[in-house]
Amino acid sequence: MTKVQTLNARPIEPAAAYENAHQISRDLLQHIELQLDRMIRPDNKALRWTHVRALNLVNAQLSEVAALVDETNNARN
Repeated sequence: MTKVQTLNARPIEPAAAYENAHQISRDLLQHIELQLDRMIRPDNKALRWTHVRALNLVNAQLSEVAALVDETNNARN
């Protein structure tokens, strides 16, 4: 029978993973901002109710994200 040798596990620190996740969040926010700037304008004759619906869906999801961030920050205080 062959003995399997394993490496000693090092404790995992959350700082690097948190920093990476934080940067991803900031990148996503920047992307959202750029895309919002590119959206159809209210005075555009091509504006339809589907555009309003899409933006309302975006706002609903962003509201959930904002609530999660608020909850996370309050949990640390």
